[in-house]
Amino acid sequence: MESIQQDNETISLKQIIVYYLLHWRVFVVAGFVSFIFALLYLIFTPRTYEMMTRVQLIEDKGTSGSNLNMGDASGLMKAFGLGGISGGSLNLDDEMAKCMSTTTLKEVVLRLGLNAPCYKPYEYDYKMYDDAPLVLTADLTTQETLETGVEFKIRIDENGHVRVKTKSEYGKQKFDFQSLPAEIRLPEGSFTLAYRTESVKPLSLKMEYTPAIGVAESLSESILFDEYSKNSNVIEITCTDYEKKRGVDLLNTLIDVYNSWEDSVKKKESLESIKFLDERLAAITSELSDVEEKIERYKLKNKMTDIEHDVEFYVEQMKEFQVKIIELEAQGRLIDLLDAYVKDPQNKYNLVPLMLASGDGGGESTSKPVMSYNEALLEREKLLQSTKADNPLVTQINKQVDHLRKNVYLSIENAKRTLDLTLEDLRGKEKLILDKMGEVPTLEREYIDFRRQQEISQAFYLILLQKREDLVMSIGDSKERVRVIEQPYIKAKSIAPRKLFALIGMIVFTMFVGVVYLFGKEQFGVLKKELWSARGGKKKD
Repeated sequence: MESIQQDNETISLKQIIVYYLLHWRVFVVAGFVSFIFALLYLIFTPRTYEMMTRVQLIEDKGTSGSNLNMGDASGLMKAFGLGGISGGSLNLDDEMAKCMSTTTLKEVVLRLGLNAPCYKPYEYDYKMYDDAPLVLTADLTTQETLETGVEFKIRIDENGHVRVKTKSEYGKQKFDFQSLPAEIRLPEGSFTLAYRTESVKPLSLKMEYTPAIGVAESLSESILFDEYSKNSNVIEITCTDYEKKRGVDLLNTLIDVYNSWEDSVKKKESLESIKFLDERLAAITSELSDVEEKIERYKLKNKMTDIEHDVEFYVEQMKEFQVKIIELEAQGRLIDLLDAYVKDPQNKYNLVPLMLASGDGGGESTSKPVMSYNEALLEREKLLQSTKADNPLVTQINKQVDHLRKNVYLSIENAKRTLDLTLEDLRGKEKLILDKMGEVPTLEREYIDFRRQQEISQAFYLILLQKREDLVMSIGDSKERVRVIEQPYIKAKSIAPRKLFALIGMIVFTMFVGVVYLFGKEQFGVLKKELWSARGGKKKD
């Protein structure tokens, strides 16, 4: 029984194959049509190439500072880790995210004019680059406020007379100019049309000016970042384009914009910190002057002339604890400054000076939340330059800023608790030594307290002064964040159009169309016969 069934299936399969072979002309026609489509694909699809570059991300290790003579507070700078402006650890994912941000890509788009393409005549959607005869630009206001694209149809005769037709959501308009450059004023904004070269030729073409942010979003799809290896700071950046020079310029400009952005951020942070430091230095100077006057009045009142010699023996025993206490109390001052600055309502959306976070007793537990908070504030400020305050994106980033500010509050409180516990322990140990020094006159011990206040103020003043000097030096020192280790180049083989894809598509199209046509024809014939039979039966009844 099974053998009979297998024979029937074999016969049926043979019948199907024979049926399709008898109608070979259908497949020939389908093959010819598919060949035409494949040929059109190969002819009209621009030859697309892949461009690549390798770059190394450089970790910012900060600028080194000079050693300072700080008297009894020597080594304080080293203990704080404040020899210079400290740099953060490098995270490849974070840096690649910065490169691919819409802010960075938008700047790339504007520099290269990618949002104002010139379409090649008689070429479907082919955007020219260096061979574009015209350049279309917009003023800064239009760049930031433009929400929809504007189409320009331009015709130039042999005499250089220019006729421009525009089309936008506000309707169509016509302009006539005797020559170029010319300014075109529309409800969307002000545009300038000019020749790329000085030569004037009769031409007719189409241009389009679109919002840069939209082009930046689509541009991210053609750019790929990849780590060169797991143990290096080298990344590969690739992009695809049918204009070779545009692809190369895109990679070079992307690197340049990223470096410029990083440099501007650091300079802005440094200027904010210098302003803050100047205010604090003035206050500390006044405070230090008051302490010195108190010491002089105390010595005169109690007729003390050479007290340092008298208490030298005891100071040497207590020196280690005193230096540590001075260091921690100076750290406490920095924490208090950071706490007051962050909690001040006027500073809600102001950058937190990094010197406050880098020098506190909290270490990375405080500096990292502050750096994240500052990065969010910079992103918010950048976003407000191109959008309104009621934009959902602004609302979202405001929530992010509030969340990060709470993290800063928490890190400050933790730093305070840690510092207080350490100070309590050190003061307890110091008291044990002081109890053993029962023979030290009360006047001398009071004098030590005055000297300690003086040293704390001196140490704190020198810390801030060193910070200011480092920040001033850093402003004039522009360092590249990205170093190109392999210049952008064009890979030898094009990635489109692909002949293999055309061949596979032609075969699949031929077989599919032929089989579907013959199968449909056969089923239509069967259906027609059944319908005819049913109608004939009704007539006989």
